[in-house]
Amino acid sequence: MKLVVRRKRRAISPFLATIILVVITLMIGGILYTQFRNIVVAQVKNPSMDLTSSNVAPNGETIVLSLKNDGNVPITLSKMLVSYNAGLNTFSFVSNPANITLVSSPSGTSLMNPGDILTVQMTTTFPIPEFSTFTVTAVGDQLSKAFNVQA
Repeated sequence: MKLVVRRKRRAISPFLATIILVVITLMIGGILYTQFRNIVVAQVKNPSMDLTSSNVAPNGETIVLSLKNDGNVPITLSKMLVSYNAGLNTFSFVSNPANITLVSSPSGTSLMNPGDILTVQMTTTFPIPEFSTFTVTAVGDQLSKAFNVQA
């Protein structure tokens, strides 16, 4: 008969092992969540445009506007609408580009990439009185947005 002597090894308790496994699982889940969340958010299209500055000449007919693409997709503007009381002027970048002037554009066209600022000059057929409010609507392929502007 052979006598086997076993050494008594100490191990961690089942409770402590469960806690460690739960913490490791939560850490891995948190890392995966943040990685996949960043990927999904970057792929969501979010067209957005903001009016950064406006200037109306003393005659009330010449308007200079600066628009910024603060979204994450390119926007190609097709026309600008200026309305005051019953008056409405349509300025087209496509059909009659002579009635609107691109003062500055990074692309040289009405295309605004994310972060680009586009400056346009328009001359209305009606005067806009000083200290009055009129509406400018920028129409693009991804979005249309109206801005209330004070002369």
